[in-house]
Amino acid sequence: MDRDRTGLLIIRAWVEPGSDQTLRAHMRVTSDVANGFERMETFSDAGAVEKAVTSWLAEVVTI
Repeated sequence: MDRDRTGLLIIRAWVEPGSDQTLRAHMRVTSDVANGFERMETFSDAGAVEKAVTSWLAEVVTI
């Protein structure tokens, strides 16, 4: 594992009143800040956010 590499994950979460699924979470991630953000995703389910965070952590550890 490259100890000089730093991953970054930013989650912005908000509520959309009147929607069937009121949660919204926008996630920007990179496994190495030197490369900039690698992907952006938006979720409406807390379980999906949790799964994405767990997947990102595994990616950071294995790269």
